[in-house]
Amino acid sequence: MNSKDKARARRLKIFFNLTVEMWDCIDAYQHSLCAVCLRKQKSGKRLATDHDHKGTGTVRGLLCSTCNRALGRIERSWGKDNSIILMLERLVEFLRNPPATLALGREVRTFPGRFGTKRHKKYLAEQDKLTRA
Repeated sequence: MNSKDKARARRLKIFFNLTVEMWDCIDAYQHSLCAVCLRKQKSGKRLATDHDHKGTGTVRGLLCSTCNRALGRIERSWGKDNSIILMLERLVEFLRNPPATLALGREVRTFPGRFGTKRHKKYLAEQDKLTRA
């Protein structure tokens, strides 16, 4: 075992109480894919080892860096345990059944992107021309 492998084995044990074999077992179970987006890590590096920061410290699985950061932001914003699950369930319901559509009885559409960008300003100019015509 070279020094890089030894250092990895040491980090896994110290930070996650895992052996390399245990980590590899999780990785094989997930087919080397992120548990959330089901993609390989973009950078070609190993997936991140995720664990519960707020509650028990339980190792949950392996995530790509994008999903790991997103989950970290969610946990920091929404607290811990059941409140996160409740908020995510509400978020899914919000996306499936937007309250604005339910209240108005129809979809109202606008620019599909970030406001204030060049694309948005072009869209607004086109809309202005259409209204004046």
